[in-house]
Amino acid sequence: MNKLLSILSLILIFNLSSMAKKKTDFQLIDLKNWLQSEAATVLLPAFYNSLNIENKRFQLKDLLIESYINLEVLKPEENDILNWNQLQLKWTKAKLSKKGYLNANGSDNHLNYYSTYIEVEDWSKAKLIVETFPMLEIYLDGKKIASHYKQDDKVAKELSSDIALEPGKHCLIIKSLSHNKNNTFKVQLKAEDGWVKDDFKISTSADQFITINKILDGKKVNSSVLSANGEYALISYSRSLPPSDKTERWKIIQSIHDGKIIHTFRGSSLSQIKWLPLGNKLSYSKKYNGETSLFVFDLDKGQEMEIASHISDFESYRWTPDTKNIIYSQAKDHSKEWKIRKVQGMEDRLPGFRYRSFLYKLNVKSGVKQRLTYGTLSTQLNDISSDSEHIIFSQSKPDYKEYPYSKQNLYQMNLKTFEIDSIWKDKLFGGSAQYSPDNSRILVQAGPSCFGKLGENIGKQKLANNYDGQLYIMDLKTTKVDPISYNFDPAIVSTVWNKKDGNIYFKANDEDYVRLFEYDLSNKVFTKLNIKSDVVKSFNIATNGSSLSYIACNISSPYQAYIYDLNKKESTNLVNPEEEKFNHVKFGKTEDWNFTKKDGKTIIGRVYYPPNFDANKKYPMIVNYYAGTVPVERSFGGRYPLNLYAAMGYVVYLLQPSGATGFGQEFSAEHQNNWGITTADEIIEGTKKFIASHSFVDADKIGCIGASYGGFMTMLLQTRTDIFAAAISHAGISDITSYWGEGYWGYTYSINASGKSFPWSHRKLYVDQSPLFNADKVTTPMLLIHGSVDTNVPLGESIQMYQALKLLGKEVDFIQVKDQNHQVLNYTQRILWNNTIFAYFAKHLKDKNQWWESLYPNQNI
Repeated sequence: MNKLLSILSLILIFNLSSMAKKKTDFQLIDLKNWLQSEAATVLLPAFYNSLNIENKRFQLKDLLIESYINLEVLKPEENDILNWNQLQLKWTKAKLSKKGYLNANGSDNHLNYYSTYIEVEDWSKAKLIVETFPMLEIYLDGKKIASHYKQDDKVAKELSSDIALEPGKHCLIIKSLSHNKNNTFKVQLKAEDGWVKDDFKISTSADQFITINKILDGKKVNSSVLSANGEYALISYSRSLPPSDKTERWKIIQSIHDGKIIHTFRGSSLSQIKWLPLGNKLSYSKKYNGETSLFVFDLDKGQEMEIASHISDFESYRWTPDTKNIIYSQAKDHSKEWKIRKVQGMEDRLPGFRYRSFLYKLNVKSGVKQRLTYGTLSTQLNDISSDSEHIIFSQSKPDYKEYPYSKQNLYQMNLKTFEIDSIWKDKLFGGSAQYSPDNSRILVQAGPSCFGKLGENIGKQKLANNYDGQLYIMDLKTTKVDPISYNFDPAIVSTVWNKKDGNIYFKANDEDYVRLFEYDLSNKVFTKLNIKSDVVKSFNIATNGSSLSYIACNISSPYQAYIYDLNKKESTNLVNPEEEKFNHVKFGKTEDWNFTKKDGKTIIGRVYYPPNFDANKKYPMIVNYYAGTVPVERSFGGRYPLNLYAAMGYVVYLLQPSGATGFGQEFSAEHQNNWGITTADEIIEGTKKFIASHSFVDADKIGCIGASYGGFMTMLLQTRTDIFAAAISHAGISDITSYWGEGYWGYTYSINASGKSFPWSHRKLYVDQSPLFNADKVTTPMLLIHGSVDTNVPLGESIQMYQALKLLGKEVDFIQVKDQNHQVLNYTQRILWNNTIFAYFAKHLKDKNQWWESLYPNQNI
């Protein structure tokens, strides 16, 4: 009997051992795909045998520890060259021994680099195991994770490091120092419990999908402004400086002809650098002891001249076209420290309401400074006439007696006599103005209601959406107004009236594109410029009117700077600072997908597919929207990088519901007094139709996400449907009434969202359509995210929805982003915020909760 028990025990132990071995084998990966650089000689420094100030001698390990190259940017491919002093070291496929060991090249004191890539689709954990004889250091994405600094030819040292991999491809670099005879080592990866070998793809290819760091890191171009003759561009750049949360910003002067950098302002304390309207000259300001001085630098002569000093409260400036004078503003905050005070009107609770700005004139030759405006209302410079004799400026003031509760005055001033003429007074829907080339007319950029019914083309709608930018030409003598964009659907954003050809150039939202257009006054025709980009960020025209500079991106490529020849009507690239960074990044397909509602209206949208999309598979889907009156542009990156969602294995469907600008005034006017009912139903209808027509979408794994008004839409949607498996609201509005009253711009935004409707007069709109008052209808798990100091949509909007859902026993999570306002701009927090979104969707749409639990483990509080 005892013998039988012993045999059974041995069998059980053997089976358990075999099962454990099979489990280990199932999780253990031999890393066999490596690139290896040619060996680089490293030399001992002079006096290496002496003692340093810490009484230590230089050791061989110090040759390994030395940082020779930036490993954070090292992403080698086969046959790439590693520049090492005067040598060019080639990367080749590494040869392994039969037992899977790598062998370092070179003799004593030679450095070898090895590279491989680990790719994961979802957040994953593993243990890196290294068995080594030589000294080496191990880096993952440029960060050192393990090291060994003792050489032993006979006994191998085992190193290990626990690693957590975010979705994407990760570069593993090993730096090894050859010294003795045995320079071999072996590398393995062990998948942690919950993951298997197939979750980790090992290769030597640097090709990868987009990541959050690809979006945030690196040099970015922000603006480009042409010199007066179009020969030079003043280009503005920025770059993040991880691991800090700081950002470096600088400007350069670049030649258009040959691309040479003429000058860089990197590290400069100068500000407000701008071209003069004549010649190759720049002006800029600099502060000394709290006061501002202004300088002019002549590029052709290489001379600098101070033209003004001791200007207090200096705000901004602009040159007159003849460069004889500068119109500048001085601004002062009249707020006082207080413990108790009376609020002087609704806007007085807002920062900056007691800030006042006034205009001054500086005569450059004499240095005389004269005040142009005074009073209780700030004055804003609109434009300077081409003959430098007049300016247009405006004033605005609140008026609670009449919708839209503010009025604007627009004046013309003679710069010689200081006499003013009123262009308009107490205009209810104001705008901005600029002179025509001959100064006889002005171009007014404003909403549809600026001149009453004259500019409104809203069909059966009752109120216009005055976020929908329009253009008007007004004759200054007759005051006759021509609403030139009345039948033009795109929403105008910024304009320039070109003094050379007399045409008007402008940027406009054209559905979900942002394009540049030309308006020819001779035939009254709008023409789209021959620009291939999807989204134009900014543009300007050289004073001589021959060329135009613009910053633009495409749906799957970052922002670049371009020059557009207005005569040849063609673009050339000026700078593409992120080209190399995205050389090995693979994007999925994007395409338009529209649907027609029952009433015949078409709702446009677009789809982002995973890079390795397979129509025979099932995919979870994320639905994105804004619906807060401006369309979600086809821009690259942004707050919600949809290409990145797709790279993580989601199909992404974005749609532009009714009420958005860029589709015509009647379409945008539907935003008025709707507060999400029409748009919510369109999102639901579009989502259902997309699922029905695309068999590769898993109908049980649909998520949705939106921010601000889109965050409100997320909450509202969950009270009207159960088609979503997860919902994310960032800075969303839960109670329209509290947002209307408490948000810094709540009641002013409501002028175009609930015009002439108030909580006391339209309970159905303000209460019945607020998600908070329908919280009991929510069945979808919801994540609420909010900046802790959000002034646009106060934090309380998420707090009260969270409390309601908690008390109702609903599944809800609430994340606060410390010290961030309406947008998350801090570098570190932006990554954590995005990772929170990714992890939440992974938990609910992929049934993979590990990432979420690693970010937010349950605490016994």
